[in-house]
Amino acid sequence: MTSAFVEHYNWQRPHQGISCGNRPPRVAFPELPTLTRVPDVVNADGWLSWVDGEHVVRLVKRQGFVKVDLCTYYVSSKLAGQSVALRLNATDGCLQGMHPLVMHRALPLKGLHRRSYSYQDYVTLMQGEASTQQRLLALQKRRTHPGQPSSP
Repeated sequence: MTSAFVEHYNWQRPHQGISCGNRPPRVAFPELPTLTRVPDVVNADGWLSWVDGEHVVRLVKRQGFVKVDLCTYYVSSKLAGQSVALRLNATDGCLQGMHPLVMHRALPLKGLHRRSYSYQDYVTLMQGEASTQQRLLALQKRRTHPGQPSSP
């Protein structure tokens, strides 16, 4: 049954997408592009180079902490109630304060792996981190909106 569906879906059913022009997908694109090979090894912190130099602005909480991507960093209790800009430094793996009181303070990024993984180990790691982040977001939502369900 599945093979009959795949045959119909790809070769007979007109597709209304602009690129298909109301033709079946495999008629519109008889030669599919080859996918790049999955890498043998993945640098778990490779994303840092893509965001190097970017800034985030956060309001410093009463105790002197800021939150960046569900991680809490201590900046300075003297800055409570003020906004502080933090610059991501990929080379050092840290956030650098862009406020005169914290200009020389480097806040080491939390959650860096500082190693490479086999592709399959990296996928497993990312699945675990996604699950953890989903739980943290749900917990955070319950704390800010008590009594409301965390999912539809």
